[in-house]
Amino acid sequence: MKEHWFYYFTKYGSWLGLKFFFGGVKLIGKEKIPDDGALLFTPNHQGAFMDAMLVGAYAKKPVSFLTRSDVFNKWSTPILNALNMMPIYRIRDGIKSLSQNDQVFETCFKMLSEGKSILIFPEGNHGIEYYLRPLSKGTARLALDARDRIDPKTKVYIIPTGINYFSHYRPLAKVLIKYGDPIELQDYMELYREHKQKGYNKLRQDLAEAMKSTLILPEDGEDYEQKRDWIFQPRHEHLSFEELKAMGEGTPGEPRKPRKKGILAKVLIGFMSIFNLPPILGVSKVIKGIKDKVFYVSIKYLLGSLLHILWWSLIFALGVIFIGWKAGLLLAGTAILTAYARQSLIKF
Repeated sequence: MKEHWFYYFTKYGSWLGLKFFFGGVKLIGKEKIPDDGALLFTPNHQGAFMDAMLVGAYAKKPVSFLTRSDVFNKWSTPILNALNMMPIYRIRDGIKSLSQNDQVFETCFKMLSEGKSILIFPEGNHGIEYYLRPLSKGTARLALDARDRIDPKTKVYIIPTGINYFSHYRPLAKVLIKYGDPIELQDYMELYREHKQKGYNKLRQDLAEAMKSTLILPEDGEDYEQKRDWIFQPRHEHLSFEELKAMGEGTPGEPRKPRKKGILAKVLIGFMSIFNLPPILGVSKVIKGIKDKVFYVSIKYLLGSLLHILWWSLIFALGVIFIGWKAGLLLAGTAILTAYARQSLIKF
């Protein structure tokens, strides 16, 4: 399957845009990803479609994505297909629809036999919290059934992937993407051929442990909220993954209370908002109507990027038409710089 031009446009556009949206995207363990076989990325799922964008934008090879079937309709399907997305059907979509997964899995088997990359969310659902939720059987089934079907000479690896957001809400928050040790599926084939269910369960258990190793705060517990509020503060963003992981395994400290904005800060933020007021108001209105907070970071990024780019293009064009190209550049440049300055001021 040859990638659509829109896939590459989105991939490289996201690669650039994510660098400005987050206060840094740090990749850890990318050198562990093999380049001699097919890859099955298995990230945790706490940021809706932002999770897929982060993994896809920074992957060396094109990635195809298994995503919930209910987002596919007559309007979205052409776009989702161009982005290498394939529907996966769940029980909540209806028992009869589950049979359609067989055809999707056949497509995945073919892709993996060709050494391609696929992303699937093993948790099967999304959630705003940082810890890993129980894994479904679907990932293990897809992986081992594929390994059994394709040429033994073709290596197939699972890449445990942890996406660690410092915040789903705060502007310019950092995000750490941690890649775990690859899981070679051939190691499970003897047990799988003896008893498929035992093979699925063993792989699911090992994958859960591997994914937990890629998360700063992998498990729920009595002091989970204390640790979450203690660790994920702006003042800790400079720490390494190992240091943050150690904090999660220790006794939580007291989180620092956010500083109240002084009058000067409020005036500066208000002044800098003037240059981008239409997109700011548009994003704010949409965000307030979002009930599922998991979608907050994704909607803010996509809608905010679209509205700001349209706004900057408009004021550049108006400047060129009524004054000249230098004025157009000055207007657009001022709006871009004040947008970034405003975000930085809100963060700190």
